[in-house]
Amino acid sequence: MATEVDCGMEYFVRPWECPKGDPPVPVPQPYHSVFVKSTHASLQAVTGAELLSSGPALIKVSVLNASNTRMVQMDLDKSDTVGKLKEKFLQQCPDHSGNLNLACNGKPVLESQTLNELNLKESALFVTYQRCVGG
Repeated sequence: MATEVDCGMEYFVRPWECPKGDPPVPVPQPYHSVFVKSTHASLQAVTGAELLSSGPALIKVSVLNASNTRMVQMDLDKSDTVGKLKEKFLQQCPDHSGNLNLACNGKPVLESQTLNELNLKESALFVTYQRCVGG
């Protein structure tokens, strides 16, 4: 005895839903030269390892004081935080107020962020700004 199964909904394919032609040619992805003759590879997490970076360890940082258009330049490590950048800036410009806000690439930065987390290249420009209360 045969049993008919009805899924309750028929599937219709509309002509505009059918792909036409060959699929797009895949773009070859670059790979490391070590993997040219390998058949398989695996990744292993290592604790305490330094992050691989293609750029130099030092970054030339410029801070523009927007109130008097004074530019302060310094060299910092990629592992330094924005808090350390603020300390060095306040050493060179002690006349600036205690509430120092910095922005990089049009976005405010936190004191706990490192320069490496901000994805900065060899040089970077930070701009001071003031937050105004009110409307």
